[in-house]
Amino acid sequence: MASGTRNPGSEVFRWILDVHPEWPCPDSIKSGRDAAPRWALEHDTKRALNLLPADEREKVLRFYHIRDAKLSLASQLLKHLAIVRTCNIPWPETIVSKDHNHKPCYIPMDGAKKYIEFNVSHHGTLVALAGCADKEIRIGVDVVQVDPAKDIPKVRQEGWQSWVNTYEAVFSNKEVQDIVSWEPLEPLDGDDLHKAKLRHFYAHWCLKEAYVKMTGEALMAPWLQDMEFRNVQVPRAGSELSIAEEGNDWGEICADVEIWHYGRKLTQVKMELRAFRDDYIIGTAVSSLDTHFLPHRLLDLRQDVYTAAEAG
Repeated sequence: MASGTRNPGSEVFRWILDVHPEWPCPDSIKSGRDAAPRWALEHDTKRALNLLPADEREKVLRFYHIRDAKLSLASQLLKHLAIVRTCNIPWPETIVSKDHNHKPCYIPMDGAKKYIEFNVSHHGTLVALAGCADKEIRIGVDVVQVDPAKDIPKVRQEGWQSWVNTYEAVFSNKEVQDIVSWEPLEPLDGDDLHKAKLRHFYAHWCLKEAYVKMTGEALMAPWLQDMEFRNVQVPRAGSELSIAEEGNDWGEICADVEIWHYGRKLTQVKMELRAFRDDYIIGTAVSSLDTHFLPHRLLDLRQDVYTAAEAG
């Protein structure tokens, strides 16, 4: 297709929302069986929950930990926002459906509206959504937070190879060998080396998750160890770049990964990793090379979500 005439349906929009500053609650109700219902009485939380249908509100309020309820709430809001912005319909008319693989999507009641394929992931305090208004496209997204403070003590105790082998059911033999033997270009030692190797491990993990979510299957898929990624590059955080794009939040993009399935190289799947801040990696997988990745956007809850939801 000639430049400038791309079908908008082939564009993949990608958003993230950081819930850390949103919907605060007293320390006394951070977790517990009645924590979420009590948190729901807070003014800011009530405002957001009221934007969801009853069944989605109930889903959010089932969580034991408030941190998980926040992520669920943000996930639901982003799905509705995707429908509003893509189909230009009022928020109260948005309905999140599921496809045959139980992945969220928008199936329009009116044939004139657009079908939307989208996928959501969350980790740490970030929620990521990727979507496309094309019924033929399948999308997977994954966000991982690299947390050396959590992982390094276990790595020290078990040893690097033993720690990696804990996850061998997810990776092919070649991927395990690559992860175990990988060394950074710059000589490092001690915890700095552990941090670099963990970041490489999570780049592999993020790719695998995004791909599997694109297919609609889980990490228990029977072909999981027969699908592998080669030439995995680790995107550098914005703070590591000499000239950081869009400030230091957004880091490097890596898109040269090779995908092999049952010993054959796949050429019709498009994948990308991008660093966000110092500790996050976001992976996107799409089932067609004809798609166009729009730049990631960090959304503002009030300016983007509430403005769209409460318009009119």
